[in-house]
Amino acid sequence: MTKSALTHPAARVGAISHTDYANTGLDHVFLTGDLQKPAPHPFFRDARAEMIICTYVAGDDGRLHWHEAVDEYQIILEGRLGFLEAATGQTRWFNAGDVSHVPAGACVRRLVPDGARTVTIKVPSRP
Repeated sequence: MTKSALTHPAARVGAISHTDYANTGLDHVFLTGDLQKPAPHPFFRDARAEMIICTYVAGDDGRLHWHEAVDEYQIILEGRLGFLEAATGQTRWFNAGDVSHVPAGACVRRLVPDGARTVTIKVPSRP
C-alpha cells in the first residue's frame, strides 16, 4: 500500500491497517479528509469530513480558536479534556466514553490536564 491518498471506488470496501499509521510518531493522525499537506501514512481523501486520531499529553492545552464553517465532534477514548468557551468563560469537561461537539463559530480553548486520546471528526473537511 502506498503512503498517499486512497481513492474509494464505488462498491468496494477500503481499508487502512493500524500498522500503516500506528508508528508515525504523530500526535494527530489524519485518516480521512481533504488534506493539503503530505502525510507519512495512507488516508482516504474526502472533502465531506476529516477523521483524526489525536493523542494529547498533560498540558497540551490549545489556543482560543474557532472554525468558521466546520463542526467538530470528539469521542474521548482515554483520559479527560475540556473546552473553555470564550463567550461564557465556562469550561465543559469530557471523560472517556463521552462525545463532545464544538459547533462552527464557537470560540474555544482545549484543556488537557492529564493526557487524552480521541477520535475527532470535522464536518466538512476544510484545508
